[in-house]
Amino acid sequence: MTDVSMQSYVVRHPDLVFAHMGDEVVMMSQDQGDYLGLNAVASLIWEMAESPRLVSEICTELQQHFQVAPERCEQDVLIFMQQMLEKNLVQLTND
Repeated sequence: MTDVSMQSYVVRHPDLVFAHMGDEVVMMSQDQGDYLGLNAVASLIWEMAESPRLVSEICTELQQHFQVAPERCEQDVLIFMQQMLEKNLVQLTND
C-alpha cells in the first residue's frame, strides 16, 4: 500500500455513509461493516477532504485553527491519513 506524504492529495471515499453529530462525525464503512467516530479535530480534517486536498494544505489550515507546532501537526495528520487510507475511508488522487 502507498504511504501518505505531505505532497499527497487525499479525498474522502465517495461511498461512505456518514452523519454529523454535533461537532463530531460518525461513519460506517460498508466494506468492513464497522462504525467509526471522529472527534472534533478529525471531523474538521474529514470536512477538508471533501474534495481533493494536499495533506500540506490541511496542515496549514489546521495550524490556523489550533496552536500546534508545524512538525507535530504534520506528524499527527500523516498518521491519521495513513490510518484512514488503510481503512479505505480516504483515497489518494492526482488532483
